[in-house]
Amino acid sequence: MTAVLLRAAELTASGKPRQAIDLLRPLVAANPRHAEAWCRLAAAHLDLGEADQALDSAKRAMILDGEPAWPQRLAALALNDLGRHQEAAVAARESVRRKPGDWRGYVVLAEVLAESPDGAVEAFDSALHASQLAPTEARAFQVLGDAALRMRDWGTAEHAYRSAIKLDPSDSDSKANLATVQRRRAAKPPGPARMNKAQVWRALRTLSLLLVGGGLLALVAGMPRPTPYLAFFTGALLLCCLVVALRLRPFKTLFGLRKLAVTVSLLAASALVLAGWTVALLFGATTMQPLVLSWLCAVVGGALVYVGGGRKR
Repeated sequence: MTAVLLRAAELTASGKPRQAIDLLRPLVAANPRHAEAWCRLAAAHLDLGEADQALDSAKRAMILDGEPAWPQRLAALALNDLGRHQEAAVAARESVRRKPGDWRGYVVLAEVLAESPDGAVEAFDSALHASQLAPTEARAFQVLGDAALRMRDWGTAEHAYRSAIKLDPSDSDSKANLATVQRRRAAKPPGPARMNKAQVWRALRTLSLLLVGGGLLALVAGMPRPTPYLAFFTGALLLCCLVVALRLRPFKTLFGLRKLAVTVSLLAASALVLAGWTVALLFGATTMQPLVLSWLCAVVGGALVYVGGGRKR
């Protein structure tokens, strides 16, 4: 019996499932309570695309003493081929429940869930778990690559297919899928940088407070006649503004909204005028008019920050 089962397994693995069935039918007829023989028969029927016969054989194995998870896996694959996807998912989950350390159960669960419109995430998780349980099995990485491909996770898909090919260099399916992933990654244009509006408004609020408060202090300190020493204070103020302004990146997106564009322009004008006045102070300038202009721009910009983003949480 053992020799017949081994021979049947070899025939199925070598692409000769019909010969395996011819060997197994007399065996199950003579030994109807042999669970492994029924499982081998179910696997051979699956390879031939005979899902009904495979399901019948798997059900016979379920009620017998034998490997607890194998009949459930076979039944899940047969049900999936028959289009009974919900029942297939139930059988696959039962296989995992009965033998949680068997990577093959997670592979079948991932394959079955792939047919469900809302099963992509669970299929990916199952395939990932299978690859972790069996890091030397190419099949686990094949299924992981397929699950990642469906989710458009190009990085994971490429890694999975490369791992599968490394484990099985003759795997033509993974090679073809890897080429598909690489084409899609190359064709996918980089997405536009997204603006974090809450972070932008917080940064603008801080920037306006620095320019308004710092500008007011500079006005008071510069009365009635500013000295070059005041340039050190305004220079430090500008440095603080620069640090805060870095939070506004990506800068191109700041002009997507009109109110935001006006606010940024006013605060930028305030900072530029203040910077010019700081340089002029170092060369002996004594006028206060640029500082007043800078401060007024900061006040108006700060008011727009309050109106546009100060009340939004």
